[in-house]
Amino acid sequence: MVNQLDDQLDDQLDDQLDDQLVDQLVDQLDDQLVDQLVDQLVDQLVDQLVDQLDDQLDDQLPNQLPD
Repeated sequence: MVNQLDDQLDDQLDDQLDDQLVDQLVDQLDDQLVDQLVDQLVDQLVDQLVDQLDDQLDDQLPNQLPD
């Protein structure tokens, strides 16, 4: 009887620890992926904006300079 209870408790603890570890890992990976995606998107947007502004300035500047 005691062995049975001991085994049950061991199993429960193992399951809890497994669940906690899996949850932690999933959370970490999720956070990493979100961070990576946000970084990539921000980089892309900044690059696009810089390119657009550069093109606009290139178009405007020659027209404003005297011949």
